[in-house]
Amino acid sequence: MAGTGLLAGVVVLLLAVVGAAMFGFIDAVAPPDAEFDVDVDDDELIIVHQGGEPIPAEDLHVHGTDPNENVQFGAWPGDGLVRPGDRVAVNGATGNEEVEVVWNPVGFDRSKTLGEHDPDEAAAEGWETDDLGGGLPA
Repeated sequence: MAGTGLLAGVVVLLLAVVGAAMFGFIDAVAPPDAEFDVDVDDDELIIVHQGGEPIPAEDLHVHGTDPNENVQFGAWPGDGLVRPGDRVAVNGATGNEEVEVVWNPVGFDRSKTLGEHDPDEAAAEGWETDDLGGGLPA
């Protein structure tokens, strides 16, 4: 009798775990260990997978804000796996847009920003200080 009660308990526990995972109470997917660089190159915004693990393209999105409203942001352009060294240009972007590369896996309510570009910060990085404390273009 004790064996039957134990078996029933294990079955109930297994069903609870599977049910919790199916209904999203357990998020079994961890964010990838990856880094993306977003830079301006010849008046074109380029996104480069700098390193880490490959990521399915369907799980990557390019979010952003364009003050000129010329750029269409959305799903990662392409399919398959995005591997370190892979690069894409954001169509219509010139570098004055705020851009984020976001991991958002299909079927899960999770996301993580893997890279970003802020035109104000990028402009500030291009300045160095001289001996008098003034800013000079680099």
